[in-house]
Amino acid sequence: MSDGVETLSIEEVARLLSRLRQADHLRLAALAQAWISGCPRREATELLNEALTRVLSGARSWPADVALPAFLSQVMRSIASQWRHEDQRELLLEDADVVRDESVITLNHDFTDLRERMRESLADDPDGLGILEHILAQTSRKDVRAELGIDETQYDTARRRMIRTLHEQFNPGWTL
Repeated sequence: MSDGVETLSIEEVARLLSRLRQADHLRLAALAQAWISGCPRREATELLNEALTRVLSGARSWPADVALPAFLSQVMRSIASQWRHEDQRELLLEDADVVRDESVITLNHDFTDLRERMRESLADDPDGLGILEHILAQTSRKDVRAELGIDETQYDTARRRMIRTLHEQFNPGWTL
């Protein structure tokens, strides 16, 4: 079942991953740390390793036209989302001692819920949503513009529109 998207072979993926520099490793670790929030029983290294395992096993196909950081970020986002859903299920009795501080879980759950509601409010604005995702992933303005295919002026306009939308939707007394 081909949808017309060219994907990299496992050998090509392995070759690209073997060429990563120290800066690339640090960036991927930072992305993992950003996506792991809301998963109190998991660690960023576990998330990154799971993403790499799925990519190298062929479970996640890598589109040839998608950059490495963007692709792995989305794989980690997907895995972290799956883990959050699993963690929200009722804990088994033997797992109850793993969770000690309910306030941390509530805070993380509230933040995760807020992020999802913010994403939903920007669903009609792909550039605004893309900018929000990159802000959450802490990527550079240059990378955002390159991935979204927009120039500096379009970026500034979309960012202001995103802020305005979020301000209107979630105004708890914010001041701009």
